Amino acid sequence: MRVTQPEEKKAKNGSRAKKIRNRILKILGAIVIAIVLFLGIVYITNVISTNSEAKKIEPYGQHVSVDGKNMNVFFQGEGKETIVLLPGYGTASPALDFKLLIDELSPYYKVVAVEPFGYGLSDATEKERTTENIVSEVHEALQQLNINQYILMGHSIAGIYGLDYVNKYPNEVTAFVGIDSSVPTQPGMDAKLPVKMFNFLKKSGLQRLVVKFGEDPYAGLPFDEHTVEQMKMLSNKTRIVPRC
Repeated sequence: MRVTQPEEKKAKNGSRAKKIRNRILKILGAIVIAIVLFLGIVYITNVISTNSEAKKIEPYGQHVSVDGKNMNVFFQGEGKETIVLLPGYGTASPALDFKLLIDELSPYYKVVAVEPFGYGLSDATEKERTTENIVSEVHEALQQLNINQYILMGHSIAGIYGLDYVNKYPNEVTAFVGIDSSVPTQPGMDAKLPVKMFNFLKKSGLQRLVVKFGEDPYAGLPFDEHTVEQMKMLSNKTRIVPRC
Protein backbone atom coordinates (compact mmCIF):
# COMPACT_ATOMS: atom_id res chain seq x y z
CA MET A 1 0.00 0.00 0.00
CA ARG A 2 1.39 3.33 -1.03
CA VAL A 3 1.41 6.20 1.52
CA THR A 4 0.48 9.53 -0.03
CA GLN A 5 2.56 12.65 0.66
CA PRO A 6 -0.06 14.35 2.88
CA GLU A 7 -0.38 11.19 4.99
CA GLU A 8 3.41 10.92 5.30
CA LYS A 9 3.60 14.59 6.36
CA LYS A 10 0.81 14.04 8.89
CA ALA A 11 2.63 11.02 10.36
CA LYS A 12 5.85 13.03 10.69
CA ASN A 13 4.02 15.90 12.41
CA GLY A 14 2.38 13.44 14.80
CA SER A 15 5.72 11.87 15.62
CA ARG A 16 7.28 15.28 16.19
CA ALA A 17 4.39 16.35 18.47
CA LYS A 18 4.77 13.13 20.44
CA LYS A 19 8.51 13.77 20.91
CA ILE A 20 7.84 17.33 22.05
CA ARG A 21 5.14 16.11 24.48
CA ASN A 22 7.46 13.45 25.90
CA ARG A 23 10.25 16.01 26.29
CA ILE A 24 7.91 18.40 28.12
CA LEU A 25 6.74 15.59 30.41
CA LYS A 26 10.35 14.65 31.18
CA ILE A 27 11.19 18.28 32.01
CA LEU A 28 8.11 18.60 34.26
CA GLY A 29 8.97 15.29 35.93
CA ALA A 30 12.52 16.46 36.56
CA ILE A 31 11.23 19.73 38.04
CA VAL A 32 8.82 17.86 40.36
CA ILE A 33 11.61 15.50 41.49
CA ALA A 34 13.93 18.47 42.10
CA ILE A 35 11.26 20.24 44.19
CA VAL A 36 10.57 17.07 46.23
CA LEU A 37 14.29 16.54 46.83
CA PHE A 38 14.72 20.21 47.81
CA LEU A 39 11.82 20.09 50.28
CA GLY A 40 13.12 16.81 51.68
CA ILE A 41 16.60 18.25 52.24
CA VAL A 42 15.13 21.38 53.85
CA TYR A 43 12.90 19.27 56.13
CA ILE A 44 15.69 16.91 57.23
CA THR A 45 18.06 19.84 57.81
CA ASN A 46 15.39 21.54 59.93
CA VAL A 47 14.79 18.42 62.05
CA ILE A 48 18.51 17.95 62.68
CA SER A 49 19.03 21.66 63.43
CA THR A 50 16.01 21.84 65.76
CA ASN A 51 17.18 18.81 67.75
CA SER A 52 20.68 20.25 67.96
CA GLU A 53 19.44 23.69 69.02
CA ALA A 54 17.18 22.21 71.72
CA LYS A 55 20.34 21.24 73.62
CA LYS A 56 21.75 24.77 73.31
CA ILE A 57 18.69 26.67 74.56
CA GLU A 58 19.48 27.97 78.04
CA PRO A 59 16.80 28.00 80.75
CA TYR A 60 15.75 31.27 82.38
CA GLY A 61 13.07 32.19 84.89
CA GLN A 62 11.16 29.53 86.79
CA HIS A 63 8.38 27.10 86.00
CA VAL A 64 4.99 27.45 87.68
CA SER A 65 2.45 24.63 87.60
CA VAL A 66 -0.79 25.74 85.97
CA ASP A 67 -3.50 23.31 84.89
CA GLY A 68 -1.01 20.44 85.12
CA LYS A 69 1.53 22.11 82.82
CA ASN A 70 4.59 24.32 83.28
CA MET A 71 4.33 28.05 82.62
CA ASN A 72 7.63 29.92 82.55
CA VAL A 73 7.93 33.21 84.46
CA PHE A 74 10.99 35.48 84.50
CA PHE A 75 11.84 37.91 87.32
CA GLN A 76 14.20 40.88 87.49
CA GLY A 77 14.46 43.83 89.90
CA GLU A 78 13.68 44.41 93.56
CA GLY A 79 11.42 47.47 93.45
CA LYS A 80 8.49 47.92 95.81
CA GLU A 81 5.99 47.97 92.93
CA THR A 82 5.57 45.05 90.55
CA ILE A 83 5.08 45.20 86.78
CA VAL A 84 3.67 42.13 85.03
CA LEU A 85 4.58 41.98 81.34
CA LEU A 86 2.41 40.12 78.82
CA PRO A 87 3.69 39.48 75.25
CA GLY A 88 2.26 40.17 71.84
CA TYR A 89 0.97 37.38 69.60
CA GLY A 90 3.58 34.91 68.38
CA THR A 91 6.50 36.29 70.42
CA ALA A 92 8.94 33.38 70.49
CA SER A 93 10.64 34.32 73.77
CA PRO A 94 8.82 37.07 75.71
CA ALA A 95 11.41 37.29 78.52
CA LEU A 96 14.29 37.73 76.08
CA ASP A 97 12.31 39.87 73.66
CA PHE A 98 11.42 42.23 76.55
CA LYS A 99 15.00 42.22 77.85
CA LEU A 100 15.84 45.80 76.86
CA LEU A 101 12.63 47.09 78.44
CA ILE A 102 13.13 44.93 81.53
CA ASP A 103 16.67 46.30 81.96
CA GLU A 104 15.26 49.84 81.93
CA LEU A 105 12.45 49.11 84.39
CA SER A 106 14.16 46.75 86.84
CA PRO A 107 16.16 49.43 88.74
CA TYR A 108 12.82 50.87 89.88
CA TYR A 109 10.35 47.98 89.78
CA LYS A 110 10.13 44.25 90.28
CA VAL A 111 9.48 43.08 86.72
CA VAL A 112 7.68 39.80 86.05
CA ALA A 113 7.57 38.58 82.43
CA VAL A 114 4.96 35.86 81.98
CA GLU A 115 5.28 33.46 79.07
CA PRO A 116 1.76 32.07 78.40
CA PHE A 117 1.38 28.49 77.19
CA GLY A 118 2.94 28.05 73.75
CA TYR A 119 5.42 30.91 74.28
CA GLY A 120 9.10 30.81 75.18
CA LEU A 121 9.98 28.02 77.62
CA SER A 122 6.38 27.36 78.66
CA ASP A 123 4.63 24.12 77.73
CA ALA A 124 2.22 23.94 74.83
CA THR A 125 -1.46 23.29 75.49
CA GLU A 126 -4.39 21.86 73.58
CA LYS A 127 -6.88 24.16 75.31
CA GLU A 128 -8.43 26.80 73.08
CA ARG A 129 -6.51 30.07 73.10
CA THR A 130 -9.50 32.16 74.09
CA THR A 131 -9.08 35.41 75.99
CA GLU A 132 -10.87 33.81 78.95
CA ASN A 133 -8.50 30.83 79.09
CA ILE A 134 -5.34 32.89 78.68
CA VAL A 135 -6.37 35.41 81.34
CA SER A 136 -7.32 32.62 83.76
CA GLU A 137 -4.00 30.80 83.23
CA VAL A 138 -1.86 33.92 83.67
CA HIS A 139 -3.78 34.84 86.83
CA GLU A 140 -3.30 31.33 88.23
CA ALA A 141 0.46 31.60 87.65
CA LEU A 142 0.62 34.91 89.51
CA GLN A 143 -1.46 33.49 92.37
CA GLN A 144 0.97 30.57 92.66
CA LEU A 145 3.78 33.12 93.00
CA ASN A 146 1.86 35.17 95.61
CA ILE A 147 1.82 38.22 93.34
CA ASN A 148 -1.38 40.01 94.28
CA GLN A 149 -0.81 43.71 93.49
CA TYR A 150 0.77 44.82 90.22
CA ILE A 151 0.80 47.09 87.20
CA LEU A 152 -0.23 45.09 84.13
CA MET A 153 1.72 45.94 80.97
CA GLY A 154 0.70 44.29 77.70
CA HIS A 155 2.09 44.41 74.18
CA SER A 156 -0.08 44.18 71.05
CA ILE A 157 -2.79 41.47 71.41
CA ALA A 158 -2.20 41.50 75.18
CA GLY A 159 -4.15 44.75 75.15
CA ILE A 160 -7.28 42.65 74.55
CA TYR A 161 -6.32 40.25 77.33
CA GLY A 162 -5.50 43.20 79.57
CA LEU A 163 -8.99 44.71 79.29
CA ASP A 164 -10.59 41.41 80.28
CA TYR A 165 -8.00 40.92 83.03
CA VAL A 166 -8.60 44.34 84.60
CA ASN A 167 -12.36 43.78 84.59
CA LYS A 168 -12.01 40.38 86.26
CA TYR A 169 -9.39 41.31 88.85
CA PRO A 170 -9.81 45.03 89.58
CA ASN A 171 -8.57 44.66 93.15
CA GLU A 172 -5.23 43.28 91.99
CA VAL A 173 -4.37 45.47 88.98
CA THR A 174 -3.32 48.96 90.07
CA ALA A 175 -2.87 50.21 86.50
CA PHE A 176 -2.75 48.99 82.91
CA VAL A 177 -0.06 50.12 80.45
CA GLY A 178 -0.46 49.28 76.78
CA ILE A 179 2.56 48.92 74.48
CA ASP A 180 1.19 49.44 70.98
CA SER A 181 -1.72 47.41 72.29
CA SER A 182 -4.71 46.12 70.34
CA VAL A 183 -8.30 47.13 71.12
CA PRO A 184 -11.56 45.24 70.38
CA THR A 185 -12.70 47.83 67.79
CA GLN A 186 -9.41 47.71 65.90
CA PRO A 187 -9.87 46.81 62.20
CA GLY A 188 -8.88 43.24 61.38
CA MET A 189 -9.34 41.86 64.89
CA ASP A 190 -11.91 39.36 63.57
CA ALA A 191 -9.63 38.20 60.76
CA LYS A 192 -8.44 34.61 61.02
CA LEU A 193 -4.68 34.27 60.89
CA PRO A 194 -3.27 31.50 58.63
CA VAL A 195 -1.89 29.64 61.64
CA LYS A 196 -1.87 26.25 59.88
CA MET A 197 0.21 27.70 57.07
CA PHE A 198 2.61 29.35 59.57
CA ASN A 199 3.08 26.04 61.37
CA PHE A 200 3.56 24.19 58.07
CA LEU A 201 6.30 26.63 57.10
CA LYS A 202 7.92 26.13 60.51
CA LYS A 203 7.61 22.34 60.54
CA SER A 204 8.79 21.97 56.93
CA GLY A 205 11.88 24.08 57.56
CA LEU A 206 10.92 26.69 54.97
CA GLN A 207 10.60 29.35 57.66
CA ARG A 208 14.13 28.62 58.85
CA LEU A 209 15.33 29.01 55.27
CA VAL A 210 13.52 32.34 54.81
CA VAL A 211 14.86 33.68 58.12
CA LYS A 212 18.40 32.56 57.31
CA PHE A 213 18.51 34.41 54.00
CA GLY A 214 16.12 37.23 54.92
CA GLU A 215 16.67 40.47 56.76
CA ASP A 216 17.78 40.12 60.37
CA PRO A 217 14.87 41.38 62.57
CA TYR A 218 17.33 42.19 65.37
CA ALA A 219 19.74 44.20 63.24
CA GLY A 220 20.40 47.63 64.74
CA LEU A 221 18.91 46.71 68.13
CA PRO A 222 21.20 46.70 71.19
CA PHE A 223 20.82 42.98 71.91
CA ASP A 224 24.04 41.09 72.53
CA GLU A 225 24.92 38.26 70.14
CA HIS A 226 24.20 35.54 72.68
CA THR A 227 20.66 36.80 73.35
CA VAL A 228 19.95 37.08 69.62
CA GLU A 229 21.14 33.51 69.08
CA GLN A 230 18.87 32.26 71.89
CA MET A 231 15.85 34.14 70.50
CA LYS A 232 16.41 32.75 67.01
CA MET A 233 16.66 29.19 68.32
CA LEU A 234 13.48 29.62 70.36
CA SER A 235 11.75 31.10 67.31
CA ASN A 236 12.59 27.95 65.32
CA LYS A 237 11.32 25.78 68.19
CA THR A 238 8.09 27.52 69.21
CA ARG A 239 4.84 26.45 67.56
CA ILE A 240 2.36 29.20 66.72
CA VAL A 241 -0.90 28.72 68.61
CA PRO A 242 -4.21 29.90 67.11
CA ARG A 243 -6.07 32.56 69.03
CA CYS A 244 -9.84 32.42 69.36
